[in-house]
Amino acid sequence: MDEDESIRVVIVDDEPDVRLLLRVQLEQAGFTVVGEAGDGQEALDCCREATPDAIVLDLLMPRMSGFEAIAPLRELVQGVAIVAYTAVAGEFVRREMARLSVPLLLKSGNAEPLIEKLRDLVRSI
Repeated sequence: MDEDESIRVVIVDDEPDVRLLLRVQLEQAGFTVVGEAGDGQEALDCCREATPDAIVLDLLMPRMSGFEAIAPLRELVQGVAIVAYTAVAGEFVRREMARLSVPLLLKSGNAEPLIEKLRDLVRSI
């Protein structure tokens, strides 16, 4: 994909403020946010409606965590790029994301590393 406008993203985070901030940052960078979800189950429902190229996925959420959502999301949306975007990443989280081949980024006010990772992942699909 050559243009970011064609990169369709779903944002999954249980904090509405985080979702809003990510939406603004990704849209300013030229991405198309096609959905938002507050947990893994909502993410599955959202991805049935809008087929994204990429998913920004928080890991610690109620009802269905990001950990639990990764396998069914990959099954539902073949070839989707998933980036784990979390505030806490201890050794277990790092090992688990490595095992699942999911890039892990820590939440910060700077969205540039996330934007670059999404571009790289979608281009490689």
